[in-house]
Amino acid sequence: MNSKVLKIITAVLAAVMIVSGVVFLISNNGEKQIINKDPDPVVYSYEQSDYTMSASLSVKGINGEIYLPTDFDGVYYAASLDGNVSFFEYANGAMNPSALEVKSVKANLKASYETIPVTVKYIEKDGRACGYGVFTSDMSADVDVYSYAFVKLTAKPAGYGEGYLLLADFDKDNFYKADKLYSEIYNFNLSNGSASTYVSNHTRMIDKNGSFRQDWTLLTDDTVKNLGNSKYFLSSRYYNESDKGRRADVMELSNAYRPKIVVKDILGVWFVSDSNGMHYLKKNESGFANMNLVNGEERLLTQFEGDYFTDYMQCGRYLINKNSLVMTDLMTGTTQTFKDISLASADVFSVSPDGTKAVFASFGETNANGASVQSIIYCTADGSAEPAVFAEPMLFDESASFVWLDSSSVMSVRALDSTGAKVGSVVYTLH
Repeated sequence: MNSKVLKIITAVLAAVMIVSGVVFLISNNGEKQIINKDPDPVVYSYEQSDYTMSASLSVKGINGEIYLPTDFDGVYYAASLDGNVSFFEYANGAMNPSALEVKSVKANLKASYETIPVTVKYIEKDGRACGYGVFTSDMSADVDVYSYAFVKLTAKPAGYGEGYLLLADFDKDNFYKADKLYSEIYNFNLSNGSASTYVSNHTRMIDKNGSFRQDWTLLTDDTVKNLGNSKYFLSSRYYNESDKGRRADVMELSNAYRPKIVVKDILGVWFVSDSNGMHYLKKNESGFANMNLVNGEERLLTQFEGDYFTDYMQCGRYLINKNSLVMTDLMTGTTQTFKDISLASADVFSVSPDGTKAVFASFGETNANGASVQSIIYCTADGSAEPAVFAEPMLFDESASFVWLDSSSVMSVRALDSTGAKVGSVVYTLH
């Protein structure tokens, strides 16, 4: 992969982490006596940091790989901006190249009346295919509007019928995100690489960059997994461009001039459709609520007080209140309360597949000495183990996701040496 500079590196590694201080006491005879003197300032060292030295941390991407999940359990991919895509399998605590055959198919995507060429590398398992492709302006001078495109090949949800989808994201900042917000949905023929859009672009507006607005058709990886037998997608077309990812309508997939709106103005992009109906969040006068729509009847499951975007964080079906530390499973309504941690400055929330463990991370804050210090908390939901807390420079890459390998091991991306020139996936195991 191409080397990239971590966003977290905003200070030199010699940054002083602790400032020494002296406390004086005036004695009876008026003389100053030193009663407490801090040791010499502690200089940060990548090699000797608490995080680097932790027995629970192991390096997996030693060659600079950044691993992200595929549709197949235990199988991961690594992509680079030159279009290379590789696949790996995690087993027995190690990440190794996948034994599955890697195939490729060339596709031409139609977007904003342009043709974007992309090669999709894919693997097949259990009768399904999954793959990825990358386009950048360095690969073709014939594409004027788009400088970047990431595509995912995935099997259609049951409600979409047989075959495959090609999902496209044009936001380069999402390259290392595990759960991307795709803004184009293509019906894809794997045998010949032909791709056609499902949804009519009539009345679709143009954004400031000269391309179609990127909120017309929206899907996430999580949404695709949880559509069941329904034929829905999300759209923010009737809202401001700045509302993308913050509010959306649930629409029925069709090439109609105006697709049918099934649910209007949900909060965020979390949406599940299963045998018990539709599940989503919706803003109301008291804050927001977890809603369930069954046979056209909408009912409130759980009411939440406060502001969704400032007082809460969400990871799939799990929602946590940053103030009360109460985590709610939106599908069951059950709650757990975290203990002995503070989430006031937390920016990242990621939960293990079984909901028993979590990681919270805060982006870098500059201390009095000009060092950018991040923080990570690894903890159990029931408080059965003492939280592991780290506050140092160079803990994680803020542009990449935390990815769970199993119920106890989670990957993140960080610098692999003190220079920060090479980054890769590392694994932390919660005992």
